[in-house]
Amino acid sequence: MNAMPEEVATSDAPERLTAFVLSRVRAGAVVCLVGEAKPLAAALRAHGCDVREQPGPAWTRPEGTEPSHVVLTGDAVSHVLTGGLEVLRQEAPRAEVLFHLRNAGSARALLETWLGTAPVRAGISEQGMLRRLSDAGYRIAHREVLPGASGSTALAADAEQALRALLAQLSVSTQVEEGLYAIVPEAPARALEQGLLSVVLLHDPRASAAMLDEALFALACQEQQPLELLLAAPEDSDLSAAEASLERYAKLGTFQPRVVRAPAGDLYAAALRQARGQYLALLDARCLVYPRHYAHLVQALQGSSAAWAVARSFRTEWASSAGAMPYVRAKVPFPLGEQLEVQHLTLHPELVHVLVIDRTRIGPFPLTGVGQGGIGDLPVRLGALFVPVFLGGIASCEVRGPCMAPGGGAASASSDPWLLRRVSAWTAAVVQTREEALLAREFRHRLVDGVNARLHSIPWIHDTLRALADRLKLDRTP
Repeated sequence: MNAMPEEVATSDAPERLTAFVLSRVRAGAVVCLVGEAKPLAAALRAHGCDVREQPGPAWTRPEGTEPSHVVLTGDAVSHVLTGGLEVLRQEAPRAEVLFHLRNAGSARALLETWLGTAPVRAGISEQGMLRRLSDAGYRIAHREVLPGASGSTALAADAEQALRALLAQLSVSTQVEEGLYAIVPEAPARALEQGLLSVVLLHDPRASAAMLDEALFALACQEQQPLELLLAAPEDSDLSAAEASLERYAKLGTFQPRVVRAPAGDLYAAALRQARGQYLALLDARCLVYPRHYAHLVQALQGSSAAWAVARSFRTEWASSAGAMPYVRAKVPFPLGEQLEVQHLTLHPELVHVLVIDRTRIGPFPLTGVGQGGIGDLPVRLGALFVPVFLGGIASCEVRGPCMAPGGGAASASSDPWLLRRVSAWTAAVVQTREEALLAREFRHRLVDGVNARLHSIPWIHDTLRALADRLKLDRTP
């Protein structure tokens, strides 16, 4: 993304659109200009382009050669984006479409509307535009945006900052005041398949073939149906062993396998674009998912209004000695307690691998880290806006290997997100934490008193221990 400086005034939009269009077209290009824009038409002709003008806001295919570029101006932008994209896609299937958009869903416009200091901004929001492009079969080839300046309302600065941050966490496009866009045709996005669980499994070339095979076998044993598996692998990785395992377990008929190849930094994003399921889970080769894990999580979502659900898991710690095979040293459950608390999301980044998300309930929330393409901070970002369902009790998944550092994995930790919670929820959490601390302290006191009473019942042991304690005190006295 190329960001334009904040001080550029919105009144400069026609000049910036002209410069943008001229930078995208070459001499000899056939350009269809939709909407009234005489200066732009003149500039294009001076640039050596064949210009076909359509003064009205609606698109109609011009006679003659198919246009290489279609430029939308004025009212034509909203008119075509909201109701004419499919026709444009059909009648000019190879044309690049260029336009300027003043974002009706910017944080500034939303806050001013809420406060009553400005009318509802006319037009379409960038988020709505992105959804329409995806449905009609377009993608953004180039985007230059003007970010909205903070401090644009009469609210107290910290209140405005909090509201802007919450809006940005739900949709990054709320921080865009206006932008210039070049869109090109691609395959239309497919609607999410209701009830389908999409599991994205990241293939790490450093993981052993045996560990990946075990992870795939565990997925083949899942009771949750239907289930599709997307194995996301770097473009240059060797998948011969993984594909052999996929072919072997696909014969069981419990999942629909697909391989997604992409650059390492774009793996999750590429897989998410292809995932068709209403429900989504994210794994790597370290994970062993027990048969009922996903079934329980999906059932929990279906029985609630939550956007995501997470279950207790085991962190499986390995140990080895010289000349011996590695062995399981311990299986440590996490998170502890029967309530999922905010700090658990930062203390246990592995929770990203034991959750299920209902994608129909998160709106435009970005699943991959903004500008990073990773998922390491996903539980924290999700938990900031959406209260999850937590399935305590016995762990239903294993994450094998050492504990991840907070924010580890494919992305670094999120920078201090803002939390959307009721005051009563915070009060209840604090009260519960205080009660648990008091119970733990009371238990320790009872334990110490019990041990002391038992020692008193054996006088010689009690006297010996007291004498030893007194001697240690004397030895430490200078």
